[in-house]
Amino acid sequence: MNNILKKIGPRERTGLHAILFIIVLLLVSMILEGCIDTCETKNVYAYYEPVYTSLEDLRSAVKSEEPRNLKQLGKLYLKDNYIYINEPGEGLHVINNQNPSNPINISFINIPGNFSLSAKGNFLYVDSYVDLVVLDISNPESIKEVNRLDEIFSDYNSYGFYIDSELGVVTDWKLVENVEVYESDCDQLFPNYREGILYDNVGGYALASGTKISASAPSTSAGIGGSMATFTIYDNYLYTIDQSDLTIINISNLSTPLVHSKEYIGWGIETLFPYGNKLFIGANNGMYIYDNVNPADPELLTLYQHMTSCDPVVVQGDYAYVTLRSGNTCGGFSNQLEVINISDIVNPKLEEIYPMYNPHGLGIDGNALFICDGQAGLKIYDASDIHALGNNLKAQYPNIHALDVIPFNNVLMMIGEDGLFQYDYTNLESIVLLSEIRTVADN
Repeated sequence: MNNILKKIGPRERTGLHAILFIIVLLLVSMILEGCIDTCETKNVYAYYEPVYTSLEDLRSAVKSEEPRNLKQLGKLYLKDNYIYINEPGEGLHVINNQNPSNPINISFINIPGNFSLSAKGNFLYVDSYVDLVVLDISNPESIKEVNRLDEIFSDYNSYGFYIDSELGVVTDWKLVENVEVYESDCDQLFPNYREGILYDNVGGYALASGTKISASAPSTSAGIGGSMATFTIYDNYLYTIDQSDLTIINISNLSTPLVHSKEYIGWGIETLFPYGNKLFIGANNGMYIYDNVNPADPELLTLYQHMTSCDPVVVQGDYAYVTLRSGNTCGGFSNQLEVINISDIVNPKLEEIYPMYNPHGLGIDGNALFICDGQAGLKIYDASDIHALGNNLKAQYPNIHALDVIPFNNVLMMIGEDGLFQYDYTNLESIVLLSEIRTVADN
């Protein structure tokens, strides 16, 4: 090489050096490229998509079946010594309660998309997703559908989606996972690695092999019955609510209901409670009081406002009892009982506040006030002096996750996560457990 370089001129030697330098660079680059690590990257995109069921299939599914075990309890209803307990989204348990010490689970009414109910005479009115269904309960041993109003709850779908005229109704949610695999330069990926997880700046995140995907499905959170009823009857009218509207249905002909009107109340309305000729509507932000002298056209009298919270209401005499509960669907942080003086109906005034753990439904009968305080259980108070309520706790059952109650004729019917429980409260100083039907979890 040196001999060759001596035989050529300086200019030629400079050019040859440049060529040799470029060749060396290319060889080094090829060697280094072979040493670069590549990493397999997985981008996982997870989401829920709706599952539709046709209206034809839903409507043909309503029927009476053999009794089922109680599982997840929603609304509670009493009619002529029979208890109807809603299994949210599925139907109704029918309980023969002629002897509260020995209730008998006699049948289950399969009603897809059922969350609410109310009855008058021999007819029970229930929702089935978008429809109102009329059931003949003259023979509780053999309940049958006799009528239906189609699609009157077009935006009253617990899954939050409108009905699709071709696909049907959203009845479930399916988790869909899309996995994209590709190889990349590890050095380029490194900045996005944190604790073994590759974070995708565009499509969400990709998970390391074997990591479980977690995504939030729409709440299916159904609400809680009794004092939190969303159906109620006054005179010849059935009132139903969704999250913002009151629908009034004429049931003068009990077997042939007709939609009378629909009125916007306000966002976040939750419960209905008729008392005398007044209608009390519990909402996230307060308690609406309507004059029901003309039941076809209730007139708003006033709104008692409180902090944002879940809000069932019961009324007796000059007082309304409101439980405020914090929760994911309601917002707010208050867990308390409010006693409100409604002797001046257009000017309700707060009388007392009592702290609670996480109160749900409630009921009152005479001097007996019943509070379902969630995991703190059932609490029974002597409410003869509303200003001394906190000092008059007569009984507490802390081992029951209480949800709602109906007090009637000195028998308390209570549902909770653990089942149906009944108590004799004739003597508040000596309350007696009469019976229980326990829930049975799925295997």
